[in-house]
Amino acid sequence: MTSSSGLNCYNDADMKSLSTTMFSFEYFRERDLLYVDKTSYVHKMVSSDDNFFFLSRPRRFGKSLFCSTLHALFDGRKEFFEGLYIEDKYSFEKYPVIHFDFSGMDIDSEKSFTDGLNKYIKVFGRFYGVEIEDSTPRMMLEDLITGLYSRYGKIVIIIDEFDAPITNAINEKQPTFEFIRNTFNRFYATIKKCNSMIRFFFMTGVTKLSNLSIFSAMNNLVDISMDPEFAGAFGYTDEELDEYFEEGIDENWSKSCSSREEFREKIREYYDGYRFSPDADVRVYNPVSIGRFFSSHCSFKNYWIDTGSTTMAVNFARKYNLLSLVEDKPVVRETDFSVFDISALNENNFKVRNVYSLLYYSGYLTIKETSRTGYVLGFPNREVSVAFTELLVDQYTPMEIGEFLKNGGDYADSGDVDGLLSELGKFLTQFPYQFFERNNERTFHLIFHAFFVALGGEVYAEDTGKNGRADEVLKTDRYIYIFELKLDGSAEEALNQIKEKHYAEKYLPEAEKSGRKIILTGINFSSEERAVTEYKSEILQ
Repeated sequence: MTSSSGLNCYNDADMKSLSTTMFSFEYFRERDLLYVDKTSYVHKMVSSDDNFFFLSRPRRFGKSLFCSTLHALFDGRKEFFEGLYIEDKYSFEKYPVIHFDFSGMDIDSEKSFTDGLNKYIKVFGRFYGVEIEDSTPRMMLEDLITGLYSRYGKIVIIIDEFDAPITNAINEKQPTFEFIRNTFNRFYATIKKCNSMIRFFFMTGVTKLSNLSIFSAMNNLVDISMDPEFAGAFGYTDEELDEYFEEGIDENWSKSCSSREEFREKIREYYDGYRFSPDADVRVYNPVSIGRFFSSHCSFKNYWIDTGSTTMAVNFARKYNLLSLVEDKPVVRETDFSVFDISALNENNFKVRNVYSLLYYSGYLTIKETSRTGYVLGFPNREVSVAFTELLVDQYTPMEIGEFLKNGGDYADSGDVDGLLSELGKFLTQFPYQFFERNNERTFHLIFHAFFVALGGEVYAEDTGKNGRADEVLKTDRYIYIFELKLDGSAEEALNQIKEKHYAEKYLPEAEKSGRKIILTGINFSSEERAVTEYKSEILQ
């Protein structure tokens, strides 16, 4: 059996085919592809007393598929919902549906943008038999809505990726940015004006742009982005992974792990961990990453960087020293999300907390916990941590890091400490001297940790044992490395600390069970030379 993305999947007796490239509900149902049933959330929305909704989520979390599901529902396509939660709970009354997807709009010029928007409106007019005369987008949209209402009654409006033209324009430094934003302000004001004619309205985007009229003028717009009742609506929960991907798990766990539960825990570590509501302890997987993982016969790789990431926030690395995020967990206030304005990216007073908000919206960071002052953010999983670190290191270093990271990974896999630390030395030389101006131990710890994260290894900083914390632990298939770092000290002192505090003790059962060897390594950094000056290593017998 093959997936619709062209990758081999499983045998005919096993899991249904996967799609990681198509996001049409109709396409999924017609071809009997694997569809994780999210219609309980659809039912919650369409049966609510509210009828205007907004959702923000990072790319590749199922927003377009959800919009397509709503479209099919309000189009009365009951046959597509057979066997799903909502099948016997909704009347499937048919409405005219205006469904915009703004993700691919032309932003090269004011004219091309306006022509594209007008063409969208005229297509729906022709489909439903409503005559639309050429005018401004705002006036043409009003003609479409009022014409549909007079002919059919109340209508449904679905807008997917509402913010894409605006964010694309600012990301690509297009001069059309202000024009696009002002056009959309008038466009969305029309929807507010016509809200009595609308049965249901749903709009998605990556960000919530507080300076758009639709957020300031529409007091009936319900933002479900952080609503605990919708925390599991986009992405796959742990329970859904077990239910829908059971056959794939059973078929593949023995290839890389000694038990099924070890395999499940490894999947969690790589791909789980996105939390979108501070009031619900619900974490989800990125659907595209999971789809590609299973389509690739459960190969633990970084799929997210090729599908859902954006480099916009990473471009602020030099200015804001975001490399600290590799270890730190920033705290942001709730208002940092609610008043977010992407146009401030071009302004000198753009604050670092705004970058954190952008990283959250982009999917690099997620809510780890709540605190008295706000939300504690952090990387959701190893896949994103590695992707972010690689992109961020590229911002600091003048050369391509791929080759020596590959070499470092090969050395780590083979137990070659000399080669591994040689590559670390090369890595250190790539950072500008300004990065070391404080000459503190934390700077060297940070770069050291970033190096191992970028290698893609299983890495733990400040790993706690019963007698203290090891500075760094790296696990490969054959070895468990325990590192202690000293600044302007000695490698022998660092190695002795590992042994005296018995940092390796907690890893002995794991090493014995997996057949891995434990390598203890003490390292000394010189603040003057900004380099590793000596190290001592022992294999624990």
